[in-house]
Amino acid sequence: MSAAESIIRIENVTKTFGSFTAINNVSLDVPKGSFTTLLGPSGCGKTTLMRLIAGFHEPDDGTIVIEGNQVNGVPAYKRNTPLVFQEYALFPHMTVFENISYGLKIKKMPRQEMKDKVDAMLEMFGLQGMENRFPKHLSGGQQQRVAFARALITGQNILLMDEPLSNLDAKMRVEVRCELRELQQRTGITAIFVTHDQDEALSLSDWIAVFDKGRIRQIGTPWEVYFKPKTKFVADFVGVANFINGEVVGIEEHDIIVKFNDGVIRVNKYNDKFELGQAVTLVIRPECISIIEDKNAHDLSENVFTGTIGQSSFLGRMIRYWVEAGPIQWIVDDTSPSVRGTLQGIIHVALDKNKIHILPKED
Repeated sequence: MSAAESIIRIENVTKTFGSFTAINNVSLDVPKGSFTTLLGPSGCGKTTLMRLIAGFHEPDDGTIVIEGNQVNGVPAYKRNTPLVFQEYALFPHMTVFENISYGLKIKKMPRQEMKDKVDAMLEMFGLQGMENRFPKHLSGGQQQRVAFARALITGQNILLMDEPLSNLDAKMRVEVRCELRELQQRTGITAIFVTHDQDEALSLSDWIAVFDKGRIRQIGTPWEVYFKPKTKFVADFVGVANFINGEVVGIEEHDIIVKFNDGVIRVNKYNDKFELGQAVTLVIRPECISIIEDKNAHDLSENVFTGTIGQSSFLGRMIRYWVEAGPIQWIVDDTSPSVRGTLQGIIHVALDKNKIHILPKED
């Protein structure tokens, strides 16, 4: 990506706190008008990077460029990068109108112009009729909408969000994140979002940067991060996966043959980087495995394994099974639970060779 295409450019940034390195030589380009998510476990560095962008911390090394200007040393209030926190940070003694209009009041905007802008924000976020309420009289979702409105009312092109939905219940989280995505697309702002919730990241983002121990392990679209992870860590953190360690024992024109324990798996040959005898790890998502009940109706000779259901978990939209097949425990998702109900006993699982991702085995 060229500098002209990115609204935020982070180049070789490092940040330490005492002997702890929170960010280790990280580089990241954020495209203008995109929704980019920083995803990773607690303590991985994602919030530190967000605060470096906002100006609450300064990097020890590297540069941060926002809208073409290097901002190292520029205080937070001059960066035009409002940050919405998970605690909302609303002023409890101010009404909804006063909270939203706070930034405009600081800028001494004329009263009628300020009222017009606040009214537009109230309508945008579905807060009409609530302008005279105090935060304690609002639901969690309503408080979060007020926080977004306050951040956006002064017309910035960038919005930073540090786990802003974590205090909402599960249903409200889904509703607010849909509204947030629709708002971002409608206004064209550039959003950077911090979360450890994989579902949130996958559903909201144009781009995801997966963090681990102060480094970015992969940057890509949600589809790339989920179905084409570059490391086992990324595959394991972003969703659920079956990992099969094996050895390449055959390379054909279209397929790679991988031997594991006493079985073999045929994998679509989507690149040429693997060699005979190489140790590899297969990544197979649970929803990419089919369940076969009638063994006589199918050819069980290729990529099909027989096992016994050890346990199951009904999740509404699917049933997740743990299938014991010799030394392998397969995690299998049946995405049509309303058709056949919960299965028990012996079943057969079939792997689609086109839906298996292959990685070099890590030491």
